[in-house]
Amino acid sequence: MMEAQKIVRCIGKYIPECFYFETGGIIIMSGSGKTTVLGMPLRMYIALLAITVFIACQGYLLNNIMGAFACAMIVGTAFGLIGDKIPVWKDWLGGGILFANLAASFINTFKLFPESTIKTMTVFNGSQGFLELYVVILIFGSVLSVERRLLIRSFIGYIPTILGAIAGSFILCAGAAVLLGSSPVESVLSIAMPIMGGGNGAGAIPMSKIYGEVTGNNPSVWYASAFAVLMLGNIMAVLFAAFLNRLGERFPALTGNGKLLDVPSLSKEGPAQKQNAEISMITYAAAFTLALFVYMGAHYYAGKVSLINNYLHLGFKIHKFAFMIIFVMLLNISNCVPDDLKAAAKNIQGFFVKYLSFPLLFCVGLSTNLNDYIKVLSIQVIVYVFVVVLGACLGAALVGKLFHFYPIEAMITAGLCMANAGGSGDVQVLGTAKRMELMPYAAISSRIGGAILLVIASFMFSKFM
Repeated sequence: MMEAQKIVRCIGKYIPECFYFETGGIIIMSGSGKTTVLGMPLRMYIALLAITVFIACQGYLLNNIMGAFACAMIVGTAFGLIGDKIPVWKDWLGGGILFANLAASFINTFKLFPESTIKTMTVFNGSQGFLELYVVILIFGSVLSVERRLLIRSFIGYIPTILGAIAGSFILCAGAAVLLGSSPVESVLSIAMPIMGGGNGAGAIPMSKIYGEVTGNNPSVWYASAFAVLMLGNIMAVLFAAFLNRLGERFPALTGNGKLLDVPSLSKEGPAQKQNAEISMITYAAAFTLALFVYMGAHYYAGKVSLINNYLHLGFKIHKFAFMIIFVMLLNISNCVPDDLKAAAKNIQGFFVKYLSFPLLFCVGLSTNLNDYIKVLSIQVIVYVFVVVLGACLGAALVGKLFHFYPIEAMITAGLCMANAGGSGDVQVLGTAKRMELMPYAAISSRIGGAILLVIASFMFSKFM
């Protein structure tokens, strides 16, 4: 009971009756002068918040998708709104996206919620597929809404840009090691590769297995430090994202404001930009169903059909998100999806970004522990992590320039989305940078870029370990 009162008191301090600011339409001042949050009167929202926190702290949260979703929407949104109001933090340190994530990590670390509540939330985000659904909708809406010629041209140059980011991170990491008197090869293997590996499940974990198979050592020895470094890299990537967003505001010529390719002749608005009034409810249902169907098909293809996965035996698997991107690209390029359905997909994506980002990052944070960061925290490690992320950005910007990519968008997607914690890191980085429409490129960085790193890891572990 005391924990619930403390949390509500803290939140209520930052949400007085009189304040108003707009956060993606979540908080709105009506014409009558009354503030609404998520469409509810402010007093109603605070009452729901207090009740939800009390139930969660007592361990009586419904142990299913309904209880988890209600808690994520109400509590996660509150922390997100607070983070978007704090001076300096909102502009330079990730705003509500990072605040909701770190607040949830704080709750987990200090056990402000009982284990049963935290388990319900993490299962909802993980095996019940909240994070997966979020990414699926963003990929589907983003890819379908891009003009076809622009889509083809941008993807042609994207893999080389990822390779540029990898090369930049390795070079700067090795250079920092020389200056600090450490082994360049060891620094690259223990710091740069885990950060650039595409996250935990598709990066650090299989990379640790490769380490164990090649060296004969226990994989957990390498993985323990790799995971901690990866988490620090994710935080650094989010901070870089906030900086790049502000840099784009200061120097507009460096950014496409969510468009990757700098080709004015191909930058016309696509057919997905129809007015909401022209789209029927059945079309929204069709768009949502098609998104799920394509993802289901990608899942089946990745596991059962893929020639690469099943016949070439490259030592790694290409993630189903990568195949989904390819399938949606084919749908867009073939022009077999009606314009109103494309518009509906784009609008559904907008709904997810506007109203479900804070809840999602709150769920992600509840599965992390602040002690994981503290274990490896030192000035030297911070320097290494900084130069790795910086190198990824510079490498992506330099190579991306050859393919007419906007520098900031190239750094965010091919750079920062390689140097983060995978799918959840992509959401954090793009949310902080206010460029959620770049999710397809972020997914390629995390999945295909991560697969490329596994190949590199296999070679480097066998050569230098």
